[in-house]
Amino acid sequence: MSQQRPELHGVFPQKRMINRILFELDSKHTLRKLYPVYDSIYKDMQKGIDSKVPKGISPSDLMIMKKVLEKIRNRTKNINPHLLALENALLDKSAELGNNDAISLLAFDVLKHPEHNSLEDVDHGKKLIKMLYQQNHHLTIKLLGDFSLKYGNYSEALKYYLKFLELEDRTFLAGEVYGKLGEINFRKPNLQMAEQFFLKSIKLTPLEYSVHSYFYLAQIYMSSDPPKARALMENCATQGFRESFKTLGFLEMNYFGDFRKAQEWFRLGSELFQLECFMGFFDCCTELEDWTEANKCYKDILRLQDTNTRYKEAIDRFLTNRQIEVTEARKYSFKPFTDSKTFEQATKTDPIISKENKWEL
Repeated sequence: MSQQRPELHGVFPQKRMINRILFELDSKHTLRKLYPVYDSIYKDMQKGIDSKVPKGISPSDLMIMKKVLEKIRNRTKNINPHLLALENALLDKSAELGNNDAISLLAFDVLKHPEHNSLEDVDHGKKLIKMLYQQNHHLTIKLLGDFSLKYGNYSEALKYYLKFLELEDRTFLAGEVYGKLGEINFRKPNLQMAEQFFLKSIKLTPLEYSVHSYFYLAQIYMSSDPPKARALMENCATQGFRESFKTLGFLEMNYFGDFRKAQEWFRLGSELFQLECFMGFFDCCTELEDWTEANKCYKDILRLQDTNTRYKEAIDRFLTNRQIEVTEARKYSFKPFTDSKTFEQATKTDPIISKENKWEL
């Protein structure tokens, strides 16, 4: 049964963004020519019928249309289920019409999720991949490297990646391969070789596709060139890369001594419920003598401990090592008095409240 979907124009990305990406992908067609194809396939999805591709639109054009939606998804960090379904429909139609890139992607998808496919489909997928590999199909060789790396077979991954680079070494896909080779060498560790691969990766690949290369490069430069490491890590943060926030926080706090800036990075990380960011934020508050915020952070850490037992040991150790700071922070309330009579009564009995709220704000 077909799924009820909104009209395409209601979920389709902005024309300017689409045209920019079509230009980046060196498309021979503009959005004016391609939008009716998008709309036709989208409507046929709704009806549950097979789509007919108009004359002048090749299987490669369908793959470009698919890549446009994929790039927008990566750049906006937003997954619209209707556009994702359209992506898959474009991929299926391109494979149906004989595009080898599409066939390879679908075959590997079957191998990655054998539990969701029949044995016949898995065997057929393996045969297609073998056939494409024997034809020196570039994407298939690269995907074989990805598949080997995913399952920890580094020597096999290395073989496929180097074979791929013999076929193409200055393309977008080559940039991704250089990034994977960088990761393999980073883990050996052969940091000098890893650095060279990561540098090639970020030269050939847009930031949203090479964020891991930026992150690993920052790790390499962390001791030898902290300013460069900070700049690379800030690029990761623009992409919402989770690990970048705590790393930037500790770098600003421990190397540059900028507690205000560190505090902001930790604040962003704590919104993702990263324990290290709560701890870093607390330490920044105590260094800045921002005891009200320190107390609030202390309460948040306790709540985090209650909701996630995995953190209990680490939090207990952290609070034990900061008993003096916690004791001081607990003297300061982050909930202001709203009732004047209650406040007046409290100032008569508690000198701490009087000190905090009269002139030493």
